[in-house]
Amino acid sequence: MRIQIAPLVQEKKRAERRINTFLMVDGHDVAHARKHMLALSVQNGAAATAEFEEAARIEGRTAQELAAVILAKPDELMVKENKRRGLIVAVRNAQSLVELNKILADNSVPAHYEDQRLALLP
Repeated sequence: MRIQIAPLVQEKKRAERRINTFLMVDGHDVAHARKHMLALSVQNGAAATAEFEEAARIEGRTAQELAAVILAKPDELMVKENKRRGLIVAVRNAQSLVELNKILADNSVPAHYEDQRLALLP
C-alpha cells in the first residue's frame, strides 16, 4: 500500500481554517443584522419593536428616521460573508503554495493558533 501526501491540499485546509476564524460572525455582526432586519420592517410599514423604539430614542430620532439611517449603510453581515466566501473560493482554486500564501497575505489573514501544531487535516 502506498500513501500519498499532497501538501497543497493540507495547506488549503489550513488556509480555510484561518479565513473562517478571521471572518467569523460574532455577536456584533448578529446585532447589526438584527437592526437591519428591523429597519426593513419599519421602513415597510410594520410597527417598530420596543427595542427598536428604544434605539431610536437613544439616537434622538424617530423609528422611521433610524430605519433610514440603518438602511443607508451596507449590510455588514453580508459584506463579511461575501468576503469570507470569496477568499474560500480563491483558496480552493489556488494552483500553488505561492498563490495560496499571496491570497492570505494580500487580505491580511492572520495565522491560526493551530498552525503551530504538526497535524494532517482531512
